[in-house]
Amino acid sequence: MKLTKGLKNSGRKKAGGELVSKPAEPVVSLQSGHQTSSGSQTVTIEAKIDVGFGNTLFLRGEGQGLNWEQGVPLECLDGSTWQWSGKTSDNLKFKLLLNDTVWAQGENLTAAPGQKVQISPAF
Repeated sequence: MKLTKGLKNSGRKKAGGELVSKPAEPVVSLQSGHQTSSGSQTVTIEAKIDVGFGNTLFLRGEGQGLNWEQGVPLECLDGSTWQWSGKTSDNLKFKLLLNDTVWAQGENLTAAPGQKVQISPAF
């Protein structure tokens, strides 16, 4: 199963004809994964974004040891790919943060057991 939420970036004009664009919403893609023998399944959250040298993406949420008070750092795979994985038998609710202080724009996201969620967050 693959779901994709499109990028919204509609522009509107101010008085004087200047084009002002609204902030883009994150792009989310979900893919099915594989179940482990214990009934738990691996959930992978992958963020595609260049956050700049010295910055880190963090994950906060509910489920799999996550909480809304303190984030867990994602692993930097390359200059624009960050990843976190964990095994769970319940849905995860989550949100990404830049340096565990700046929340990503948009609503909280949900990942089901066995899914790989790919997101391009906007801050």
